[in-house]
Amino acid sequence: MNPVKLSEEGAADGRRNRSIATRKKIVAALTELVREGILAPTAEQVSARAKVGLRTVFRHFDDMETLYREMNSQLEPILQPAQREAPKSGTWQERLHQSVAVRADFFEKVMPFYISTLMHRHESPYLHTQVVQGAKTARELIGRLVPQKLSKDRPRFEAIVLVLSIDAWLRLRREQGLSVAAAIKTMQTAVHALIADIDESQPKAGDESNARR
Repeated sequence: MNPVKLSEEGAADGRRNRSIATRKKIVAALTELVREGILAPTAEQVSARAKVGLRTVFRHFDDMETLYREMNSQLEPILQPAQREAPKSGTWQERLHQSVAVRADFFEKVMPFYISTLMHRHESPYLHTQVVQGAKTARELIGRLVPQKLSKDRPRFEAIVLVLSIDAWLRLRREQGLSVAAAIKTMQTAVHALIADIDESQPKAGDESNARR
């Protein structure tokens, strides 16, 4: 074997590993800043937190949108399971009521990142798509919790989707200044009012198949 070639390959691997490590530091810096409430950090703030030069930030990321895209991709494996979790027992009314607490936990985790995304949405087709897709997923999850008859009652169903949205949560927590517990109670009260006149005698989860036999 050629020792010179091995040395060159080792050096190349070392540079590649350092580059990957630096890139991760930059993404972690942005994530930390947003989580701490700095919702629109500048490249200078990111470079200072990551302890790298400003040129290094833009050597790894063409612009701030590219950096936000990378941050979102890193967060997806963490946030998606929480976003899709839903109660699996009880009547549909009970599951819908219980889902508020599940959503609240998810909303609290994602809130600073969602606000940051909204602040940059107008300048980023990628972030705009993320917001639209998130709303679509949330709507689909609610559709799975309620009977088909209710999902076809468009005004009432859309009202429930609105009440259980992250945008409603932001309003309750930030503008109205409610605690987590109070915001959950408010959402549950609104949902109850929207479905109060619907027949409660629906089968419990797992009983639908028995009812068909």
